[in-house]
Amino acid sequence: MELVGQEEEEGEAAASGVDGLSVWSSGVPRSAGLRTHALKCVSTLSGHHSGIRVIAVLHDRVFTGSYDNTIKVWKLDGGGCEATLEGHVAWIRSLFCHTRDPVLFSGSDDGMIKMWRTDTHEHVQDILPPQIEGEEDQAANRGILAITFDQDRNWLIAGSYESHIYIWEYPTCTFLHLLAGHRSAVRALVIYNGCLMSGSYDRTVKLWELDNPTTCVGSLGTRGSVWALAVYEGMLLGAVGDSSIKVWRMDSWEQVATLSGHRGLVLALATHADRLLSGSDDRCIRVWRMGTWECERILTGHNGGVVGVCIVQGNLISASNDSFIKVWNSTGIQRPFTAK
Repeated sequence: MELVGQEEEEGEAAASGVDGLSVWSSGVPRSAGLRTHALKCVSTLSGHHSGIRVIAVLHDRVFTGSYDNTIKVWKLDGGGCEATLEGHVAWIRSLFCHTRDPVLFSGSDDGMIKMWRTDTHEHVQDILPPQIEGEEDQAANRGILAITFDQDRNWLIAGSYESHIYIWEYPTCTFLHLLAGHRSAVRALVIYNGCLMSGSYDRTVKLWELDNPTTCVGSLGTRGSVWALAVYEGMLLGAVGDSSIKVWRMDSWEQVATLSGHRGLVLALATHADRLLSGSDDRCIRVWRMGTWECERILTGHNGGVVGVCIVQGNLISASNDSFIKVWNSTGIQRPFTAK
């Protein structure tokens, strides 16, 4: 099977189909009640001493990783910063919450993944990528930029600065596989229908079938570095370095839309019902309607790039490298999510 993407002269990312390879699902459902026009900021949370780099969510808790080398835990019920997780010695670049176990994984520029319990906030284990022969002098470039988890196989998967993707078995954290193929840092990882998709600064999205993970089965070319990926109902959405968001159908790998409007790099993507949320270095959050791909709303208020967006219990949560978290909802009433 082969899929090779090339950049077209007119600026669209090209992709050809793959015989027998399809990760398409069903159509896009209707919105679950996000009143886009009425969204307003109801709370601003502070606590980090430097800019926030990444955000993750588990049930009623929000986790933020910062340039201050710490992770903060924010609890919706009762409000407040519940805990500060310390141990990394460099910037926090990636966070991922296990959906079944009370476990948080954090990746840092120190080249290490740390495992934490989300119920007790205890540090559980350090996970180090293996030393690659011939790359002994690359230790300073082994930061962990992306983390995801394959629930079917119990695999922890991480993308790094030095272009590699690592796979460990969970919970033993035994190293299993090294995925090589990218030529630059791996910035985004997402799993859909048994396939791993990886986005890189090398201007490609690569496709790996997890049944045979060490072989790359396809590559999509883009016109810029890939900063974020999301999948939703058979579509792959990619934030690329030209400040746009590309949309591909995963049954044919046809590019069906280019979302333009941000005036800076798109740093974060999230989906909610039939809406796409994007955060950008232009300090704005945009809300797009799936299918028509219209921008319905632009939210402003941050004084730095928006690095994370998500929906939690009816609230839109945004995190920025201005060090603040903002809480938005359509009622105008502050929900129980406040800093102490």
